[in-house]
Amino acid sequence: MAFHQPYFQLALFTFAVFVLIVLLEKVDRRFWCKYVCPLGGLLGLCSSRTLLERTPASVCNDCSLCGSRCRSRAVTDQGYRKQECFLCLDCVDDCPDERVSYRWSLQPTTAAGIDLGRRHVAGAIACGALVAPVVRITPDPTRYDSFLIRPPGAVDEAEFLRRCIRCGECMKVCIGGALHPAFLQAGASGLWTPLLVARLGYCEYNCTLCGQVCPTGAIRELKLEQKKKEVIGLAVIDKNRCLPYARSEECLVCEEHCPTAEKAIVFERKEVLVNSEVRILKFPKVVKKRCIGCGICETKCPVEGRSAILTTNEGESRRQRNAIDSGGYG
Repeated sequence: MAFHQPYFQLALFTFAVFVLIVLLEKVDRRFWCKYVCPLGGLLGLCSSRTLLERTPASVCNDCSLCGSRCRSRAVTDQGYRKQECFLCLDCVDDCPDERVSYRWSLQPTTAAGIDLGRRHVAGAIACGALVAPVVRITPDPTRYDSFLIRPPGAVDEAEFLRRCIRCGECMKVCIGGALHPAFLQAGASGLWTPLLVARLGYCEYNCTLCGQVCPTGAIRELKLEQKKKEVIGLAVIDKNRCLPYARSEECLVCEEHCPTAEKAIVFERKEVLVNSEVRILKFPKVVKKRCIGCGICETKCPVEGRSAILTTNEGESRRQRNAIDSGGYG
């Protein structure tokens, strides 16, 4: 359970997908399970060799009640299609004469197969062969989207997309409300994967919950000391919006909230001319070697709208660092 009511960017989009699935029931009963769900297709293949057999193998001549009420249309005039049946056993209860029963049998009975023509099979294979490589040839999103920030402990991006099952557990337990489902930030294959949106929330410095609840290892479970050293990004100051730089107004918020043992944000004192008066202002700077990209400075920045300090994915621990990443102010 979530510690507090979570708020997600894609809430309306997710609701729209849910409504679409419900409306597809008007086209055919259990449309999603029968035509879209890949798990349903896998279970259908496995169920063709099931040991649980239905008697009779088709609807009775004097009654077709079970066929008309069957949710998955597994019982038809042509026979019983085990691949489509999910064993709800409603037909047993619906039969007025108690003729329908299920029994264990080592001898598979004759049953109707999956209703697929050669053109359907060829078309499905062709579409799958074309779509799969097209999705995979998109460039690495971490290279062109500097704001694609994954949770601390996330494995390499390609492996992360393979492991993440979009269960949303990490988003529910995020104390700072930082994790949100991705739309197209990580490409089509990254839909609904977790990413950190620092303007809306931050990664709590003393929290390791996302790694604890991840069921697939897409987010590694880190000890607290490891997590405090895990770099997920880097804070960058936008001098066109930062109050000391842009307006010559003093602001200490980002430095005050920085949680690292040695502050990753420090001040430089400079003399500036304000209204014909010389004043000493503190100008914030990011110490690159100390910043872990938690995003709290961006979350707490008092500038309205887009923050004056932005969190990027530069220097994240899960990627091999280059020569630029190894340096930094201070």
